[in-house]
Amino acid sequence: MKIFSLAVLAVFSLSPLMGMGDEHQNHISSSTISEQTFHSSGTVKSIAQNHESIRIFHNPIPELKWPAMNMEFDVIDHDLTHPLEVGDKVDFEFVQKEGKNIIIKIKK
Repeated sequence: MKIFSLAVLAVFSLSPLMGMGDEHQNHISSSTISEQTFHSSGTVKSIAQNHESIRIFHNPIPELKWPAMNMEFDVIDHDLTHPLEVGDKVDFEFVQKEGKNIIIKIKK
């Protein structure tokens, strides 16, 4: 009976350590993955009045297998869009985060 009790105690006392190792390993791998930045160019079609988004007709983006198309991008740094006007030709960079395409750099 004592041997069974010790075996059960040993399993329960080691299980938190085993779990910590797995969680720590997953945390490290997910935190070391960097966001991929995509580059494209296109023409500004519209800018939201609050500057939180911009619609661009962009060239194909082969890395994403996207054809040329007209699409909206989110803008976190609103200062990026203030110097722009509809019709401007732009080069831009964006990341995909939480299901959104977010412009991080843009220039005429």
